[in-house]
Amino acid sequence: MKKLFTLVITLTAAFAVHGQPLIMGHRGFTTTEGSYQNTLTSLRKAQELGIYSIELDVHLSTDDSLMIIHGPTIPGTGKDIQKVDYATARSFTLPNGDFIPTLPEFFAQAKKTPELFLFLELKKQENQARETRMAEKVISLCDRMGMYPQMWFISFEQHLIDEILRLHPGARTMYITGNAHSLSPRAAAEKGYKGISYHWDAVLNEPEILDECRAYGLETVIWPVNSTDLALYAVRHNLTHITTDYPQKVKALYEAVAGFSKGWRHEPLKGTYYDCATRINPSDVEAHGYEIRASKKLICFDLDGTLTQHKTPISPENRAVLDKLAERYMLVMAGGGGCERIYKQMGNYPIDILGNYGMQESTVKDGNFVMVRDLKEEVDRKFFEERCNYLRKKYGYTKYKGESLEFHESGMVTFGLLGTKAAAKDKLLFDPDKAKRRAMLREVQEIFKDYSVFIGGTTSFDIAKKKYNKYDSLMEYARQRGISKDEILFVGDDFGDGGNDSQARLYGLDYIQIDDYTKLPDRLEFLYR
Repeated sequence: MKKLFTLVITLTAAFAVHGQPLIMGHRGFTTTEGSYQNTLTSLRKAQELGIYSIELDVHLSTDDSLMIIHGPTIPGTGKDIQKVDYATARSFTLPNGDFIPTLPEFFAQAKKTPELFLFLELKKQENQARETRMAEKVISLCDRMGMYPQMWFISFEQHLIDEILRLHPGARTMYITGNAHSLSPRAAAEKGYKGISYHWDAVLNEPEILDECRAYGLETVIWPVNSTDLALYAVRHNLTHITTDYPQKVKALYEAVAGFSKGWRHEPLKGTYYDCATRINPSDVEAHGYEIRASKKLICFDLDGTLTQHKTPISPENRAVLDKLAERYMLVMAGGGGCERIYKQMGNYPIDILGNYGMQESTVKDGNFVMVRDLKEEVDRKFFEERCNYLRKKYGYTKYKGESLEFHESGMVTFGLLGTKAAAKDKLLFDPDKAKRRAMLREVQEIFKDYSVFIGGTTSFDIAKKKYNKYDSLMEYARQRGISKDEILFVGDDFGDGGNDSQARLYGLDYIQIDDYTKLPDRLEFLYR
């Protein structure tokens, strides 16, 4: 409760200055019983919840029907929604039993709650001619059904937005991007766009881009907001909207904070850590240990700093913890290093490993180490060398032992400030609280803005392609085994901004932070006792 009380106080202060972002359900309200994304059920559930808006996706079928589906692949079929006609699309049943709806059906239901806004994402088509055709169909339908008061038109494709504005000047349009610099706020405003929607990772360390949007009169969105940290970020940086897979949780959280400032506390805050996925502290264990145990099927571990010291074997005590947990849960290791190195460091412990932030995957079969995936990507060595040399000179790390950079076969690059051959004791003493690297983090992220940058090991930064990180690799691993997000527990040591466990926190996984790996048995005993 102390954790929740602190969160409420922090958010209340932020609300007093900035106000509350408007809540948008990602593809409707999908995280509730009987619902599924982009269905009429998900729309009705959102209407019942009473949120401000929903996001939905539209494609054009071969016979020019406007079909509502994220796509392009129809779940469970392997069929591309853009390659089939209406009749074929309607012959498939979605996982919750719904059919794929059409945009006219969606509009008809949405008109029952005219206060609900629709952020209609026009999906990329096979060519611009088809995109123009889709824009024409959408605008014609909006004209016919009188939908403009409820509409926002959004897309990753500037051509689609431009076509909407050509067909209906003044329409509320918004550009979606995962890159803070793909279109400047000034350029967006000059094109007549009304807002920009950013993936949270694009602006997390560049909040000034949001200030620039406001300076040009643009509304702002970040997505997906599935953690209390991002909910707080959205308030603190005065976002207009947030898109979330958990609108019910964010709504309860914001209502509770608003109520707290008036002298009352909203009921859902009492005694539960489930309002938004968050850090599980000892106090939560005391109150909800059984509930936590019963809800989890998969436990994912970080290695260095969590199970052991950097690049040292795990202790017999921590190995025994893994043995006990393995009797009740599935276990997986997610690391920044290679699978084989992690396997050897763990003393050949039989555990699946997601290495190099998901570029590698290994398992153990019949006592033998087996690589399941081993991706390799070429990198521009000169590009990295020039930029890291600049960073060394600026921050005073020009003296180092061995090589300045380690280029992994997978395509990951390790930028070790003390070099590849520094003594182990020097590494351990260099930056134990990571303050030196966090002082550089924002600039390193800016220089390598097309990559994911993590504080790794004891002296280094790990730099990998954007698509590789512990969260995404873990979620794909879980998906293949039929495990949902709520059934996962992440155990790590560095969930702070830039930490290589940080995306587990930011994407809303329940997690336990290990501050001292020698205390791991005490922290995790409740999971198997």
